[in-house]
Formats: sequence, structure tokens, C-alpha cells
Amino acid sequence: MPTTLAIKTLGDGQLAAAKATLYTVPASTQAILKHITVVNTDSSARTFNLYFNNGTSRQITAVDQSLAVGAIYEWEGSITMEAGDLIEGDASAATQLDYTLSGVENS
Repeated sequence: MPTTLAIKTLGDGQLAAAKATLYTVPASTQAILKHITVVNTDSSARTFNLYFNNGTSRQITAVDQSLAVGAIYEWEGSITMEAGDLIEGDASAATQLDYTLSGVENS
């Protein structure tokens, strides 16, 4: 059975004030998260947290990572993910931090 590799935006939006799912690996798919950006669009400094969850939620940023007014946070690396694995996030204020997740899906 042939596989399909897709380089793509895995998720984008605004972080909520409570931990929420930003991306779920679809069924019968593997993914590699390669890049994350978070931008503070608010007029106040904000904090945020990002997590990898493969049954247990694990922090992938510093706890309460601080982001100044108008600043951008970038993460580059590789997190290998299986079907059902999650990327989660939260922020100190809802809808003030924009995020983009980029990577590869193999289905």
C-alpha cells in the first residue's frame, strides 16, 4: 500500500485560556511536528504553555513561557507522533496569542 507524505500546516488559530487541543494526528496517520510559532497580538505581555500528549500530557515549552507585546516565539525541532496523539496549548488570556503548527503527515 503506497504512503502519502504531506508537508502542511497542522494547525493554526488562537490559544484559549484553558488547555485545549491544537492538533490531533488523524487515524491511520503518523506526523512529525517541525515548527511552532506563537505571536502576541495583545497590548500586554502574556504567557503560554504547549504540550505533547501521547496518553500523558508533557510540556514542550518552558512553564508559563513569557511573550512580550508584539513578540514572536519560534520552536524548531522534531516530535514524532502516532494516530491519536495531540498537541495542546493554553494562554494567560484567551484569543490574544496566535499560533501556527507546521510539519509532515504520513498516511
